[in-house]
Amino acid sequence: MMRFLRLIAATVLTIASYQAQAWEYRTRTDQMRGTTTRFAETTSTNKVNFSAPYAGGSSLDLTVRERSQDGLNILFIISKGQFKCSGGCKFFARFDEGKIFTIAATGASSGSMDTIFVEDEAPFLAELRNSRRLIVEMEFFQEGSNQFIFNTANLKW
Repeated sequence: MMRFLRLIAATVLTIASYQAQAWEYRTRTDQMRGTTTRFAETTSTNKVNFSAPYAGGSSLDLTVRERSQDGLNILFIISKGQFKCSGGCKFFARFDEGKIFTIAATGASSGSMDTIFVEDEAPFLAELRNSRRLIVEMEFFQEGSNQFIFNTANLKW
C-alpha cells in the first residue's frame, strides 16, 4: 500500500512540474517526405478582451518551429481575433527589463489573419533563449494595440 501511495505522489509531482514549465515541445513527422518538424510552444499568461465576435478573452500563442523546407520560423497565433497585418507589419517586444525592440513581421502566406511571423528570426530567438519574460504589443483589427505577457524561461532550442 505504501509503495502505491509513493507512486501516486511521484506521478502528481511529475504532472505538477510539467504544468509549471513555460514551454511545450513536440515533433511532427511527414511520413511521405521522411522529414520531421520540431516545435516549442507557449501561451500568454494573460488574456485580452476583444469586442464581438471575438469576445470572451483572447490568448496569444508563441511558437518556435523548424522545418526542413524553410528552416526556422517564429510565429504568433491569436486564439480569437485578427492581426492588423496585411503584407508586412511591426510589433514591439521587451525581453525581461531590457529595451523595447521594434520587430518586423509578416502575415501568413495562407492569408490567415490570426497568425503573424517574425521576419528576422535569429536575433529574436537569441533574445528569447536568454529571457525569463517577454511582453509584446501588437495591433489587432478594430481593437488597436494590445499587450500580451509570456513566461519564456528555460527555452531548450
